[in-house]
Amino acid sequence: MRDKSILEKLKAFREFDGAIINRYPAREGLLKFIKVDGITVSWYNRGKIGVQIGNADTIGVGIRELSDVISEAI
Repeated sequence: MRDKSILEKLKAFREFDGAIINRYPAREGLLKFIKVDGITVSWYNRGKIGVQIGNADTIGVGIRELSDVISEAI
């Protein structure tokens, strides 16, 4: 359910429409991320969502802040 909620928020932006989700196993669980136009959104099954813009550090956001952060980046 969490994946679906995150993807719905991202698909509201045309840049993320049809984006490919990559998955990598990690100690914390399965890491999933989408990378589009220099913006990387990553998340685990549990925990905060990370957003990296360009080469900047990844910032942790909650699902409620995700749309605002993406809007500012685009």
